[in-house]
Amino acid sequence: MIEAGREAIKKASPAKEKKVKAAKRQKKAARSIPSRRGSIAGDQTIAVFVTFVGLITAALTAGVVYFSADELYSKYVRSEALERATFAAGRLQETGLQDRDGSISSGENVALKTILAMPDVFRIEVFNRAGERVRELSDAPGGAEIAPIGRDEARTLVEAGKGALSWQDRHAEEGAGPSYYSRTLVPIEDADGNADGAIAVYLDHSADEAGFWQWLTGILGTILVLALVAFTIPAVSLLLRTRQKREVYEELTYVSGHDTLTGLSNRDEFLRTLEVEIRRQSEEGHHLALHYIDIDRFKEINDTHGHAAGDEFLKQVAERLRDVVEKPQYLARLGGDEFAIIQLEAGGTKYAEIHARRIGSALNGVYKVGDGENNEVVASASIGIAVSPEHGENANELLKNADLALNKVKAGGRNDISVFTTELTTSMQGRLEMQAILRKAFREKWFVLYFQPQYDLVTRRLTGFEALLRLKHPERGVVSPTEFIPVAEETGLIEPIGEWILKESCRAASLWPEHLTLAVNLSPAQFKKGNLPRLIAKTLKQTGLKADRLEVEITEGLLLETSNRVLSQLREIKKMGAALIMDDFGTGYSSLSYLWRFSFDGIKIDRSFVHGVGVGGQVEKLLRSIIRLGISLDLKVTAEGVESAQQAHFLVANDCRNVQGFLFGWPVPKDEVATVIAKDIRVGTRAAQKRHEAKRLEAQAAGNESANAQAPEEGVRKSRNAA
Repeated sequence: MIEAGREAIKKASPAKEKKVKAAKRQKKAARSIPSRRGSIAGDQTIAVFVTFVGLITAALTAGVVYFSADELYSKYVRSEALERATFAAGRLQETGLQDRDGSISSGENVALKTILAMPDVFRIEVFNRAGERVRELSDAPGGAEIAPIGRDEARTLVEAGKGALSWQDRHAEEGAGPSYYSRTLVPIEDADGNADGAIAVYLDHSADEAGFWQWLTGILGTILVLALVAFTIPAVSLLLRTRQKREVYEELTYVSGHDTLTGLSNRDEFLRTLEVEIRRQSEEGHHLALHYIDIDRFKEINDTHGHAAGDEFLKQVAERLRDVVEKPQYLARLGGDEFAIIQLEAGGTKYAEIHARRIGSALNGVYKVGDGENNEVVASASIGIAVSPEHGENANELLKNADLALNKVKAGGRNDISVFTTELTTSMQGRLEMQAILRKAFREKWFVLYFQPQYDLVTRRLTGFEALLRLKHPERGVVSPTEFIPVAEETGLIEPIGEWILKESCRAASLWPEHLTLAVNLSPAQFKKGNLPRLIAKTLKQTGLKADRLEVEITEGLLLETSNRVLSQLREIKKMGAALIMDDFGTGYSSLSYLWRFSFDGIKIDRSFVHGVGVGGQVEKLLRSIIRLGISLDLKVTAEGVESAQQAHFLVANDCRNVQGFLFGWPVPKDEVATVIAKDIRVGTRAAQKRHEAKRLEAQAAGNESANAQAPEEGVRKSRNAA
């Protein structure tokens, strides 16, 4: 027994171990996020730098090529213009037709026209020694509009003599000659090599310039493309790598801060948000409310419909909660079937309660978790509320206190709300102390069984006992089950405790008279493993107790968890011959369908109804209706908590003959059960003697009456004979 208890302690909460492992994985991922963020920033910097260097290099290269090509082109244009002008001056020198006074002869005119007919030449000006222009020819539109060379410039060139040169290139305005042209002024030499005049040759370079710039543009474009390709490829590669890293980083950030199933914030992310909002609301002088939500009996949905249906159910819960929050970050899935909501500017506990009711209304209802039949489940929620700053000034404290308020709701029957109070902290400390006591109770054997007698009100005879567990603490004395049973159910210790109760009580009952029954309470937690029928059968076999003497009492809370596992176990228990009794009837949902769906053998009316006898109101009417209902269904109806003669009289007057309570007998230890049985036997013996004596006196009285009736008849007969 002790080893089983220790094993149960180790395996008490496997779900919590899974949560811890999941939290460790998320924290590990979260720790890698800063290093990934730094790597992404470094790659981005390198990519930008490489791109910048590439652009600068391409620009510098293009600039060098541009200026070099422009200079070469200018030299080419100048050399071509000088060649044409020198050729023209030579032609004039060869004609020898220039008069001494500088006038132009007819032969020279022919030479000038020949020069003007040369490619790209569109204007010619001829000057004498004094710099006076003596001839001007032009064959291009707008050529005549170009400003002529001045006399001083021409005279200066002539005076300079052989080898002198004046060259200019210009871009003309529209209508004032070619778009780009050059003007070359060179001296005309006589036979002795002296300057005898000057000639200016104008060349049209527009076509050459267009071709040059087209060529240069292609070269520069090629250079830019090559440079960009050379530098952009590694930059793009880095950027792609950065993008991939960013996607991984964003995914890690999302995973580390969100629940992968519902997409809601997880516990860590939610606590960070809560911490920020608590400070902000405090600075602004507002209240903040935290709603800690637990879905009632979610495990049964998983057990009945499967984990896929459970996941779909949680997604639908998340969608409903999204409709009642102000911002997505104010909603989180803390783990399993637990959620939390931040309410800003709550205005105090009253407004927080109103909002909690809204949340509960949104969650309570029908959910579809599949496509086949029986795909609908009805769910409800329990909500614990803590308000900042009254109930906590930081996120962890507020969450802890909201959890305490939630535990109060769950302990009180679920499907409700509760606001944190300081008394809950004391209660939590008490639960922690009780957990330590329970662990020690196994080692020190502090658990003991008591048996409360059950009687038939009509015969006033003992009909059986109900096994009750007590914990005898060396310092605190006898601890009530209401204190340690809920803690045992939370920690998982209820399983070894329940097994011990069943074995010890059956062993004790096997020594009682055959007509006495044994009632044993079973916790819903004992049905979770699915091996309860086998345990009961094994116990009955080991102890020798007949199955028809065992009454299994279960509460309506178990019936709400109508999973296949629970239903099959109840059927097996019923099949082996044990009786099923619905305990605390009337305090829960009291669905009448339970009475026929589970084939109950009896109901036990809760003491709260019995204590209402004589108080007035509708309680007596309701109690009378429950008794009649049980009798009409051929159920054994037992009233518990009978403590006064008035209550007993009411029950017997309404045909409720099975009772237990302090009026008839207190719970007694196992060693004192024999005394109760012996007393009942004596009572039965005296009752039997009284019945026997009553029957004897009744028979004697009947005989006397018969004798008295025969005496007058005998006297009449004698008188007739005498006559």
